[in-house]
Amino acid sequence: MFSFFIVQSLVVFKIIKMGYFVALFGYACILAFTPPFVSFVREFALSIDNNEKILIDQVIEKNTYLEHAAKIIRHDMHSGINTYIPRGIRSLERRLDEKTIKNLKIEAPLKLLKEGLAHTQQVYSGVYEFTNLVKNETVLNTELICIEDALKRFLKRTSYKDQVIIEALPYMKVNEALFCTAIDNLIRNGLKYNDSPTKKIIIKMISQAHLAVIDNGRGMSSIEFKKLSKPYVRSEKSKEEGTGLGLSICVAILKEHNFEINAEKLENGTMIIIDILNGLDSNVSV
Repeated sequence: MFSFFIVQSLVVFKIIKMGYFVALFGYACILAFTPPFVSFVREFALSIDNNEKILIDQVIEKNTYLEHAAKIIRHDMHSGINTYIPRGIRSLERRLDEKTIKNLKIEAPLKLLKEGLAHTQQVYSGVYEFTNLVKNETVLNTELICIEDALKRFLKRTSYKDQVIIEALPYMKVNEALFCTAIDNLIRNGLKYNDSPTKKIIIKMISQAHLAVIDNGRGMSSIEFKKLSKPYVRSEKSKEEGTGLGLSICVAILKEHNFEINAEKLENGTMIIIDILNGLDSNVSV
């Protein structure tokens, strides 16, 4: 091919004339180049195929570990969190009357134990449902609930509950633990990437089939939202630490519900819009 390039250059600069023998030489060069080129393409294709097989094997291996971890969480941890610890606390309370509790000054520790257990059970419920998605051919467990009440219950034990305003929301067919986790991730982001002196989140319906999570933070456009929705992607301008997973997990959960999600940049903040039409029950009003 180097010889072909030299000859063609001489023809272009009119040092030699194009003729039968020059054309024949070019044709011979192309014929000579074809076998190694085909061999290179074939090896390149095989290399890509082998890399794909290696990646698939790695994914299968990692998924095996993930399934095993999910089994431990779903079965082995369940007994401690939902059986042994609750029974232990109830047994302790039966053996301690109010006078003894006051004398021992253990009202606060008992309250912390119960609040901590309730929080752990709530987190475990979300993890349980999330690990359920690891299994093959999993069907999302959903039920008709009032999402206004569900979100208020979920946020009850958070340190930022007073910064969240929840307006009238409808009944929806969702997986309560996962849906609340997704909305909570949006709330956390709205508060985290926020330089306002008074940070706040408003959750409300902006139409019959669209739920909005509105913050007064730095603002995020639709293009930025789509970019940041990918796993491990974080804004280059962000000064806060993070893994870049929260938003992608939120989007994944909502997609499991067949909900569409997008963002709109406001004059002061961001409005996350969720199309919840597929979760609404036509027989139940807001």
